[in-house]
Amino acid sequence: MKRLASEWRVAEETQNLGGSHASMDLLPFRESSHGSFTKRHPDALKKSLPKTPIMLLLIRYLIIAGTILLGAVSSVLGSDVHIEYLGHISVPKVPYDDKAYSEGRHFGYSRGTFCYIPERDSFLMIGHPYSQKFAELSNPGPGKRAKIVRDFFDPTQGAHAKQERETDSQIYLQALLYDRGRIYLSGEKWYNVTGTHIRTHGSFSTNFDNPEFSGWWRIGDRSGQVTGYYMAKIPDPYVENGNWLLTGGSVSWRGGSSAGPCAIIANPDGAVAGAKVPSSELLVYRANHDAERDIDFSNPLHKGVSRFPGSVEGWMGNNNVGGAAVLGNRLIFFGRQGKGYDFYGQPEDYTRLTSGLEDPYGGKGYKCGPFEAVMWIYNLDALQQGDRSVVRMTFPWAINPRGHCDLRNASVHDDTLYICEATGEMFGDEPLPVIHVLRIR
Repeated sequence: MKRLASEWRVAEETQNLGGSHASMDLLPFRESSHGSFTKRHPDALKKSLPKTPIMLLLIRYLIIAGTILLGAVSSVLGSDVHIEYLGHISVPKVPYDDKAYSEGRHFGYSRGTFCYIPERDSFLMIGHPYSQKFAELSNPGPGKRAKIVRDFFDPTQGAHAKQERETDSQIYLQALLYDRGRIYLSGEKWYNVTGTHIRTHGSFSTNFDNPEFSGWWRIGDRSGQVTGYYMAKIPDPYVENGNWLLTGGSVSWRGGSSAGPCAIIANPDGAVAGAKVPSSELLVYRANHDAERDIDFSNPLHKGVSRFPGSVEGWMGNNNVGGAAVLGNRLIFFGRQGKGYDFYGQPEDYTRLTSGLEDPYGGKGYKCGPFEAVMWIYNLDALQQGDRSVVRMTFPWAINPRGHCDLRNASVHDDTLYICEATGEMFGDEPLPVIHVLRIR
């Protein structure tokens, strides 16, 4: 499906601790056409449409997809950065086969754990979450379906399965990151509500015939709840004390995790199995669980209100951060934001108490649906000086067929940004990931 291209500027939707979101302003954009779609210049729109808040909101949602100016009206963002949406790459639809599916050699329900490998112009992606085998995919470009160029294999050389046996638990591999001929991976124990510390990180060579896996090691004494879920590379101008790896975790309202985007920085170069890699804290939100707020599910003003103070504004129990990337001096986190109420319980109770709102995630747990795919954007210069001001923007290109808004890993190479949406397409009744492709300008 072709989508309109647009360009907008973030003006005042900033947050300091204890602050609140204001408005998002649109910028004029150049005239262009995409297929049968042709845009009118917004100056003409201004003349022809009334300047009412409702109409401005309507324009904001109609002018979606294409080029975003993550812009610098406020001191939060600094110099202008443009990202232009080019389309998405679909993953292979592996035909049903008893043996292949029993071994998890397909992408149904994949968590979207992937990275781009520049010297091979290919992607590495983890398939079905029960087997968590890796496959190398071609890069056909946006609008096309990738092919498997190396069938499912295990570059950890048995180390992942061994760790699961030793911890007697399932460990989901959550993130992949390419750097200088090696691929770093991170994972965490599934449903680690007790905050058990495991070794979370490792790496292997892009020579998949001999991957030379190294790991597992930990990020200092920190729990995987705050380190094991996403990674990004910090550009050289912003590296301090050799700490080029950014890693983080944002899981529900768990006490050991961050109640919002998270950035722990470390230098894993030369890390060996069992090591504790020295690290420092760039960004962590710590919720105050002793000061729980009462949420009135009949009060519209309580939509999007965090149950606990100390979080990034609007953080609720079923929010999620799944990926991160640094573009220029922007540190951007990708994930989902609830538009409902912060609730814990059964989905049918949530729907009843909120007069019809639905959360797409079944079973007892945190609810706050419906969701939208979002980006949390920080100024890296300011963040390194302790300023945690943040802009939250909708990621308008999510396909989202099941309402999950599951943005996951991001990968940057030269002028291209790749972002995985874990549930972007359907193959029968199974969700498949897609890789969104954006050009950085």
